[in-house]
Amino acid sequence: MDNPVIILHGWSDNSRSFTAVSRFIKQLPNKKTVHLHLGDWLSMHDDVTYTDLATAMQRAWHEMGLPTDDRSIDIVVHSTGALVARQWLTQFYSASHNPVKRFVMMAPANFGSHLAHKGRSFFGRAIKGWGQPGFQTGTQILKGLELASPYSQQLAFQDLFGAESWYGAGKILATVMIGNTGYSGVSAIANEPGSDGTVRISGANLNCSRIELALDEQQCVLPGSLRYSQSKGDIALAIMDKENHSTLVFKDKGPRNPLTETILAKALQVEDTDYQSVGDSFGWQQQIISLDPGAAERSPQRSQVVCQLTDHLANSVQDYFVEFYRTGKKDEKFEQQLYQQFLCGVHAYSDNAAYRTLYFNLATLTEMRQRYQLDKLYLSFNAEPHYKPPRQPVGYASVAATDTAGLKLEPDNIDWVFVPHQTVLLQVVMQRSIDASVFKLRR
Repeated sequence: MDNPVIILHGWSDNSRSFTAVSRFIKQLPNKKTVHLHLGDWLSMHDDVTYTDLATAMQRAWHEMGLPTDDRSIDIVVHSTGALVARQWLTQFYSASHNPVKRFVMMAPANFGSHLAHKGRSFFGRAIKGWGQPGFQTGTQILKGLELASPYSQQLAFQDLFGAESWYGAGKILATVMIGNTGYSGVSAIANEPGSDGTVRISGANLNCSRIELALDEQQCVLPGSLRYSQSKGDIALAIMDKENHSTLVFKDKGPRNPLTETILAKALQVEDTDYQSVGDSFGWQQQIISLDPGAAERSPQRSQVVCQLTDHLANSVQDYFVEFYRTGKKDEKFEQQLYQQFLCGVHAYSDNAAYRTLYFNLATLTEMRQRYQLDKLYLSFNAEPHYKPPRQPVGYASVAATDTAGLKLEPDNIDWVFVPHQTVLLQVVMQRSIDASVFKLRR
């Protein structure tokens, strides 16, 4: 008998919404005789955290007598359910020993949602919180779900950039499915290009990158501090044309794309051989691409960078502006297009603005590279307070308007950083300057 299947819902939802998905899974040839369990978790209580949910999930798991042997179950999750499942895995198990064989993430909010911070607003309380205890909307869950949240970043460090890979042949066989179409009607107010209306494609995709660097007082990169790294493991990405956040999981008269059922069915049947390397990819990913070769290219070409800025004294630098430029000379047309068209959105994390997500239109980048023969791009920071002793005896030096400094991206680096439908985690440490006048000893 094949593995039993666990289904987890997302924020402000419940297992009853997944009757259609469970019915579809139950009729699959390899799942007709297996047990299927629908998980319910409290997403709308303000004090419930992800660690609370993982702990409760583990307890319920044992009470139900579900298997804990390696690779003995399959999990299907929707939206925030992906964060809950990944928290549970990393909190109670290891990359080498855990009960999950197949992990199907449908519209997962792995790097947050552009709607999460709105869920914490009065609008969220009025619409989603009505009827909940004390008009609660799940504050702690939404904090982790917000764009640029430290929580989603730390979770990625555990299962994507840890010492051992969690995903791929012999490990968890993961598939991410995400729509490329927004909502219709009044719900269209939530739409954003490059998303399914709730989650960005780049925020769902677990294939991501990380850049770490430290800057000196002149914002030059300190020798030996610059590190580029790719996420570990093989994780399939299926961009589903015409699907939004709801239709992908068989709601609102979905699915709209017949391939959604095909890929979901196959994702629950994949074996290690499907994750064997094929060139710079792997078999299952190549199968997905062959089913709809143009899906990734037809989808809005967007990527995002999640930036964390701290100083060498471990302070969060919360008031800053990310500067992009190609020269220290006057370059108004280039910079105007860069900030107005290439950079299409910035979100500072509500509880700590040192964390920010920058959203980019890569179609504009392609056009700019051709138009301006772009062979380099600098990235530096204008942070407050500006260090100008004696009037301002502590703070951060900025790059002069006629200079260039910071992280210099050559053409290959630009290709590496700005990949369609992916996230880059950027961690930067600045030097905080402290004038001698701040503290003096006298004889």
